[in-house]
Amino acid sequence: MHNLLQLIVRFSNFLLLVGLEVVAFIFVIRGNMYQQMVANGAANAVTASIQLANDNVTSYFRLRSDNAQLLEHNAQLLQENNLLRARITQNESDPSRPKHVNDTITTRKRDDNETITDNTFYLPSDRDYAFIPARVIAFSNDRHHNYLTLNKGERDGVTPDMGVIGKDGIVGVVQSVSTHFAVVAPVIHEGLYISSRIGKNDYMATLHWHMPDIRHAALEDVARHVDIKVGDSIVTSGMSAIFPAGMPVGVVSDVSIGEGDSYYDIDIELATDFRSLRAVHILKYNHRAELDSIQ
Repeated sequence: MHNLLQLIVRFSNFLLLVGLEVVAFIFVIRGNMYQQMVANGAANAVTASIQLANDNVTSYFRLRSDNAQLLEHNAQLLQENNLLRARITQNESDPSRPKHVNDTITTRKRDDNETITDNTFYLPSDRDYAFIPARVIAFSNDRHHNYLTLNKGERDGVTPDMGVIGKDGIVGVVQSVSTHFAVVAPVIHEGLYISSRIGKNDYMATLHWHMPDIRHAALEDVARHVDIKVGDSIVTSGMSAIFPAGMPVGVVSDVSIGEGDSYYDIDIELATDFRSLRAVHILKYNHRAELDSIQ
């Protein structure tokens, strides 16, 4: 304390000068509109800079929770999109459904408490698939049997043989799970065969990957009489509970056939870019137990 008092006495003249300068500065600002506006603008700029820095820091630490919320929202949107796709496919394949919609709206009874219209889709409350958001935490792409590791496991409802999709298309199939993690065999796994179909004519085929190109795979079992061209879309067939029908698989990038061959050699550019894959959704088929019990 004694040293502090000595320091104040030593610099008393300087401290007095600073104090008087501050008082004079305050009087100048309060007595002149222009100087007051400049001072207020400078103060606001400093305050805004501090608030921006604080917001950047807090936003950075909120990224994980924000991403989790986005994945949950994407899961809901995917579920609704899948439901609408299934309804569209069902209505288009119904021969009794009129091909053209009249201007007038007619109604028909579904049950005693509900009425629906002929030119709208009925959305049931029980959905076939639930979507579990997950993150890719490990990935190999230089092997014959590549794998993905996800940050969701048994405690999240994940079981083997569940399908996995990304924002652009199918990713793979869950092979094994632990309490907190799941290992996925991706499309770029030589032991995985994906039941697929040609989008424009519903012709069934099999997608199979061969090392080393992780952006392309082969579409097998397409007979030479089938109409298929470069640019045709390939989607899932829906012939299993792993993937619903119509999920993007890829696009035909090359078609060739030998003179005496019965089947095409078809190259598919995969919809999913595995090098940039970070977030996925695991497909949980709600009726799997019932299906397994009768198969």
